[in-house]
Amino acid sequence: MASIEDVAAKAKVSVTTVSRATNNHPYVSEKTKKKIFKAMEELNYYPNNIAQQLRGQKTKMIGVMISYITNPFFAHLVDAIEKKAMELGYHIVILQTQGHEKLEDFYIDLVPKKQLDGIIITNLETVTPKVQSLIDEGKLVLCNRYIGTEKLPVIHIDEYESSYKGTKFLIEKGHKRIGYCTGDVCHPYDRRFKGFLAALKEQNIPFIQEDFFEKTLGIDGGRMMLRELKKRGTNRPTAIFSNGDEVAAGIISEARRLEISVPHDIAVLGFDDHPIASITYPEITTIKQPIEQMGICSILRLTAQIEQREIPKVPKLQTEIIIRDSV
Repeated sequence: MASIEDVAAKAKVSVTTVSRATNNHPYVSEKTKKKIFKAMEELNYYPNNIAQQLRGQKTKMIGVMISYITNPFFAHLVDAIEKKAMELGYHIVILQTQGHEKLEDFYIDLVPKKQLDGIIITNLETVTPKVQSLIDEGKLVLCNRYIGTEKLPVIHIDEYESSYKGTKFLIEKGHKRIGYCTGDVCHPYDRRFKGFLAALKEQNIPFIQEDFFEKTLGIDGGRMMLRELKKRGTNRPTAIFSNGDEVAAGIISEARRLEISVPHDIAVLGFDDHPIASITYPEITTIKQPIEQMGICSILRLTAQIEQREIPKVPKLQTEIIIRDSV
């Protein structure tokens, strides 16, 4: 059976570095983590507390799988989950994937390997047999967004309704050409995008494909997107529906640099209502998600399933448009 020393030797790092990597320590680079995780996979090494397993005890550890910890939405969500988890006698482990499928599989395996009592996944596109098995066992809860056709229990807002409502708000402000900006790729089952299209169709407004911007992430993504629009001259949308406030902030920042007036030349609608939305100039009009409530509902459901208690009912998670100055 492989040991932590074997992993360290294979990855050519210290035992301390291996330990830090498995605990998601911030001082270990992503390059080093990948090297360590690869060595662990090749050696079939999974750190665990043998004594706990022999006694059949719970680890009292919950994994929270996110894509990017630098995204304020996930930071806020994790904070809410952790606070409630501690009240319930659990600790959380942040599992950052950065979009790597191998890391997702590795983290999911920590539950059957008895490293975690359960896991909360915050952005899922495909239900694999492993995921379905953990859902059936009550050891996995989906939170935030799920893009797929299966009917699964997910703690989330009504993506379709929220997007429809936001797009209709832009239309009511007089916009007839609206761009759509997302951090994901175009997916036929994306309810948020479908709500956007439905609002356009209702008013007989065409959607122009060149006004769809995918894989646009963070402030820099917003800046790059606006630079692209600037090159088009007047052949551009008069409003942008951004799937996140960080991207919206990047758009507004770059607009000021390029002397494009927001909202007079281009309006910007954000999503989430991060703190950044109220400190930009102009401040961002955005669709507010009940992020804290989502996190609390997720951990309450998962711990109830783990402890085989009655599963609490999830209230309808409402969104609202926070009107500021960018539209």
